[in-house]
Amino acid sequence: MLSDPGRLLKDLGGLALYYPGQAFLSRVPRGFLMPLAASGGDLGRWLAGDGRVMREELGQLFSGHTLPRPECEIIRDAYRAAMFNEMEVLRYSELSSETIGQVCEIEGLEHLDAALTAGKGAIILIGHFGANQMIMPALGHMGYPMHQLSAPPPVWAEILRDTRSNPIWERVLARRWALEKRLPVQHINVFRFLRPAFECLKSNEILGLAFDGGGGQSWTQVELLGRTANVSTQPIQLWRKTGACVLPTVVLRPQGERRHRVVITAPLQWQEGATRAEEDQVNMQAYVDQFSQWVLQYPEHYLQFMLMRRRVRGTDVHPFFTDYPPCPDQLSPGEAQERLRRAGEWEDR
Repeated sequence: MLSDPGRLLKDLGGLALYYPGQAFLSRVPRGFLMPLAASGGDLGRWLAGDGRVMREELGQLFSGHTLPRPECEIIRDAYRAAMFNEMEVLRYSELSSETIGQVCEIEGLEHLDAALTAGKGAIILIGHFGANQMIMPALGHMGYPMHQLSAPPPVWAEILRDTRSNPIWERVLARRWALEKRLPVQHINVFRFLRPAFECLKSNEILGLAFDGGGGQSWTQVELLGRTANVSTQPIQLWRKTGACVLPTVVLRPQGERRHRVVITAPLQWQEGATRAEEDQVNMQAYVDQFSQWVLQYPEHYLQFMLMRRRVRGTDVHPFFTDYPPCPDQLSPGEAQERLRRAGEWEDR
């Protein structure tokens, strides 16, 4: 799929960033990252038509809510933050127990330690908010036994084989996966068997997972600010079956800050329901209500993910937001589930 000039230019930029750029950016002094990210983010915003679609997403999300800052600043900072976070991926190989403190600080470790003292493991429940992957090196390099339930980047090339994939983008995804595998974490493919997730919690270890991903077998709806979202009940199923402690966690980096702030909050309290479906919904809503407060303060941390979910709505089992414009090639839930199953087997081929 190389016919779109804008996409081709973006993919060529990604290739340059991940190959010759990675050797340079992994060693450049940290103080230079912000001006580089600002320039790269501004270029990305220009290529995206000054963030037109992002403005639509922001307006729908904040329907009935007041923006914390002017819209133009939020859009600008969303592109700059996305570029900064991408540069952080290129520097994964330079992170260690000695250097992680220069990149991240952690608040709320007492909640994690208390959860592990209870002996049933801890679920670090996140959204694709800010540099959410920084949770892995932040905890892993401190010696915590960390596992992450997620989709390996190359899976996206399989999911979007008919609409997005091309050889350039596939090379970028492969390179990103090679860098992610160097993190101090055990990766668990969300589209494969979940036995390793249960086993790590049974061993009183840490499982990180996102509430807003595309994997899962059963779904419920929640209200996220001004929109209705379809979310997997996978986190609640793991919580119910293991009795693990669920700790809502976010990664913050306000503009101008060099370090990320990993914030681990107090554990969620289980809420009973008349039926299992009701129980799934009320507990997911309790988490999303808390997550929404972070989005209200830092919408720029979430906008790039919202754009991605809008782009892939045609291949999602259930599109993330229910108010997306119609997609001419929308797969049925069964077709999308089968495509995810096949994509999850890419390592076997």
